[in-house]
Amino acid sequence: MKKSHAIRKIFCYTTCMFIFLLLAGCQPKPAAEETETENSEKTETTQEDMGQKPWVLDIEKATVDNHYYREAKWTGDYMQMVLMSLKPGEVIALEMHDDIDQFIRIELGEARVMMGKTKESLLFDETVSDDWAIFIPAGYWHKLKNIGDADLKVYTIYAPAEHPSGIRHETYEEADSQEHEH
Repeated sequence: MKKSHAIRKIFCYTTCMFIFLLLAGCQPKPAAEETETENSEKTETTQEDMGQKPWVLDIEKATVDNHYYREAKWTGDYMQMVLMSLKPGEVIALEMHDDIDQFIRIELGEARVMMGKTKESLLFDETVSDDWAIFIPAGYWHKLKNIGDADLKVYTIYAPAEHPSGIRHETYEEADSQEHEH
């Protein structure tokens, strides 16, 4: 599918912004003399939001192993990482963030992503699958639907944070019913 010049410019801008945000948030590896308690903070099996402190994880394993519709795993002052698992046919419903750029990485599954400047005109329409990345600029309406036969496993990065720290929605229905609360 041929992309318009404007869409390519937006993707170039958001790609550069994402790389900048990742580099700006990088932390040095912990010193070898850290205590066992400090080292235990880096495991991906934790159930709490690990934001506001250094943390590492195997993001692919954590994403594929996640069974919650949505779970915030790291919430900082300027960025948030959320794991998501969508059952076949489930969606990240049509939404728009005025002041938040968003990155979505597909680790497993197949999805349809739609975006546009207005919710009535989602001119960007692509099918994506394993290992694809989606960049959503602030101010764009967007929707993601699992079009595969298995669960869609993704992680998303919001800059700045979108959800309350530590939020966990076990199902789409739970997330949908609470969506208007934040």
